[in-house]
Amino acid sequence: MNDWEIETDRLLIRPMQVDDAADWHRSRAAAPFDPLERSVEESIAVIAAMQRRAAPDSDGWQQFAMTAKDGSMIGDLGIRFSPPWNATAELGFALDPRWQRQGLCAEAVEAMVRRLFRNGRRLVAVTDARNRPAQRVLERRWFREEGRFVQSWRDGDAWFDEVSYARLASD
Repeated sequence: MNDWEIETDRLLIRPMQVDDAADWHRSRAAAPFDPLERSVEESIAVIAAMQRRAAPDSDGWQQFAMTAKDGSMIGDLGIRFSPPWNATAELGFALDPRWQRQGLCAEAVEAMVRRLFRNGRRLVAVTDARNRPAQRVLERRWFREEGRFVQSWRDGDAWFDEVSYARLASD
């Protein structure tokens, strides 16, 4: 197991591979807030580019597959690593609707939080203001609300707010 493979009671979290891209694409396309608009081929290219990075925690986004013990992908965690001087990582996540309401997302988020804090990082997360399930996961994992971005992103002709959360290693 490498340094970025995280095992919990029910899950394995690991850097995403190109073979995971179609499942990742399908899961993210089903997300109720900000679903994917890119093609499967573009999702494959995104994962392939991430695999070419020097290390999973190099500056930029890295996707981690959230898998059940049988190896089936049930969701993902996206981490945007900042340069070491900033010591901040941004966390995003999505869970396939078939696996929701079982505490799996909270389990995965907490496991990743513990791993990220090994490097002493400040963690942030931004959610669509309408996405109460994601906000509840963050709040249960001791993230605090830090602010609201009014009309910060657009989908077609509609503008939507986002809510910012953070957690410190000392929390």
